[in-house]
Amino acid sequence: MNKVSNCNECEYLKMYDYGNEIYYCDHADRTDDMGKLGVGELPEKSPEWCPLRKKIPH
Repeated sequence: MNKVSNCNECEYLKMYDYGNEIYYCDHADRTDDMGKLGVGELPEKSPEWCPLRKKIPH
């Protein structure tokens, strides 16, 4: 599993487009039910609920 601190580097990043580009996390172990990351752009850092964030040394 890759250690990532930015969602744009993550293999679980998904996007769909219904008038706006909506980014979400498709990781099965996420604690956020929706997994929504952003509309139009990604956040600079992964959200607190990211299952991979715990594996990143700070």
